[in-house]
Amino acid sequence: MTNSATDWTQSFFDVAESDSIDGGTTSIGPLWHAAGARWGHSMHTMCSYHGMFPARLAHYFIQTYSNPGDVVVDPFSGRGTVPLQARVEGRRTIANDLSPLAYVLSSAKANPPSWGKMMDAVGVLEKGYRAPQDDVDVSPDIRMLYHPDTLKQLVYIRSWLLSEERTTWAPQKHMIAGALAGIMHGGHRRDGSSQYLSISMPNTFSMSPRYVAKFIREKSLVPPDQDVFARIRDKLARLYLDAIEGPEGVTYSADATSLLADGVVRPGSVDLIVTSPPYLRVVNYATANWIRLWLLGVDEVGRDQGAGRKQLDGVLDHGHGYPAYQTFMQRLLSGIETSLKPTGVAAVVIGDVIEPGKERVPLAEQVWSELSAGSGLKLVQLIEDHLPVEKKVSRIWGDTKGQATDKDCVLVLARKDAEISAIDSELDWDEPYKDGGPDAAHERLQRKP
Repeated sequence: MTNSATDWTQSFFDVAESDSIDGGTTSIGPLWHAAGARWGHSMHTMCSYHGMFPARLAHYFIQTYSNPGDVVVDPFSGRGTVPLQARVEGRRTIANDLSPLAYVLSSAKANPPSWGKMMDAVGVLEKGYRAPQDDVDVSPDIRMLYHPDTLKQLVYIRSWLLSEERTTWAPQKHMIAGALAGIMHGGHRRDGSSQYLSISMPNTFSMSPRYVAKFIREKSLVPPDQDVFARIRDKLARLYLDAIEGPEGVTYSADATSLLADGVVRPGSVDLIVTSPPYLRVVNYATANWIRLWLLGVDEVGRDQGAGRKQLDGVLDHGHGYPAYQTFMQRLLSGIETSLKPTGVAAVVIGDVIEPGKERVPLAEQVWSELSAGSGLKLVQLIEDHLPVEKKVSRIWGDTKGQATDKDCVLVLARKDAEISAIDSELDWDEPYKDGGPDAAHERLQRKP
């Protein structure tokens, strides 16, 4: 590569430090906080997601408690951080999530097609597009976000996606849907240009339709006229900067406790579970992702009483109080016990929560103290992970919104009769896949201003 290209990719070569470089730390040292925020495979940037933990946390437990060829499972896979990082590190992966968006993102990362296959797929999709003369029929909530020509392309791609059941999609379809979800909305650059398709708005979450409409009026915002196919190619180029070799992963869309306890995952077959169950009423995934969910066929999620939001909330059980949460966690622990090998380990990330005017709830400690006696699991280690609260995604609205705190806890669990020790006490932060993607991906981005 030329020197200019090397300079362009420097931000992807963060090296682990001996001390924290993001302001966070854990009860046993900096651990994953000693690696830069951009550490990890380029495909992790596919789409932002509320409640996500960093790839470096997944890497820590993958390196510490598993070997290449081992089975690594995330029953609440979210944006697919664990299956992607485990796969590129040579592990066999099983991902699962009931959220349509999470299922698509996890599927794309668990089994990514080659760059050439993706360029062919986008080319065929674009060739089939015929711009309609009339306006397309979409809700006002969606219409206000996009230029009419951009919206026509989005509606065409949406129809193509929804022509088949999501669980039957080919890998190329999952990858196009995941890449497109990542550019559905986001902020514009200072010069007014954008890699995103919408009016300027946050990339991390979808603001409410009423707020967006008010913001558009006050700022006199005009949606950019974006070529969706070109923006998808640009997004894919960013995702394919790193090598994608690794065992093909499997993704399910099932109840997580049933996945582990009822034989979907073979009992006694799992070497490592790394996961973060939904926190207690911290994030409403339908509200946070209503624009991306529209792309995937879930209508009426923008409005508070929309049928799509109600249906998805019912599936994901956003509103449960602590008694229901405790029952849910009891079933999860039982599933973990059933699925783990005798030498297997589970790292379960649970954050403290707090409601305005009330005391902090140390959720992980409380759940474990109340459920451990009836469980066949033992606590190998409890790691407290502290990160400044302003850096937590679930507190993006400010001090008065969200119930997350500055502390997460990782319950490191194993069967009661297991003898557990770290497989790799000298943690390797090398990223051998870095900058190993196809030259065509780098060349496409180097052509961009």
